[in-house]
Amino acid sequence: MDWMPPSDISKVKRHAERASYEKEELESIMDNGYVCQVGFQISGQPFIIPMMYYNDSDFIYIHGSPGARIINHLREGNRVVIAILEINGLVLAKRLANNSMNYRSAIIYGNAEEVDAKNEKYEMFKRWIDKMMPGRSFETLLPSDQELKGVSVFRVKIEEFSVKIRRGGPIDEGNEGEIWSGVIPFFVEFGQPKYSSTQFIPQYVTKFVEQNNSRNRK
Repeated sequence: MDWMPPSDISKVKRHAERASYEKEELESIMDNGYVCQVGFQISGQPFIIPMMYYNDSDFIYIHGSPGARIINHLREGNRVVIAILEINGLVLAKRLANNSMNYRSAIIYGNAEEVDAKNEKYEMFKRWIDKMMPGRSFETLLPSDQELKGVSVFRVKIEEFSVKIRRGGPIDEGNEGEIWSGVIPFFVEFGQPKYSSTQFIPQYVTKFVEQNNSRNRK
């Protein structure tokens, strides 16, 4: 990957000690997430849209209806900003002003280009579903040519980014009385898969749930 160093736009100013511009940290946040927030502006009016995504090397892939406002905006080659957030804990301090959260966040800037080639769109959807559920592309019915035509796919090139991370406990200042303070871990836990019909639950589904829940509790 060959990304730009942080500019005045992407550089973290508040709590700069929590900032990271390491590619590995960004990749870890992107790999763990499912949804990003895509921000853009049209005629001075700001918009932000939550979108599922798939990340691969220098790009974030997103998709939507060909007639959607954001798709038309991306088609014009405009710059966008993408935010991804991962919450890791609720930080309860003795003083209200010091309550916080432990988190990892990423802000990404870049321009989008449309993916027109049928084989590229097809491959993107296979990788996207396997990011959501590893192994799913081998069982699910993949999109037909007509379905591919009904969806617009864009890749946003990661041109610059910043990561911000808070870890650790609350900031308690001196003798503040017998008030409990600490951190409550926050993590995603998948529930028991439910049958949609008389079909059995595939092993790759139960394995995914078990492995992810075990990892997320650590």
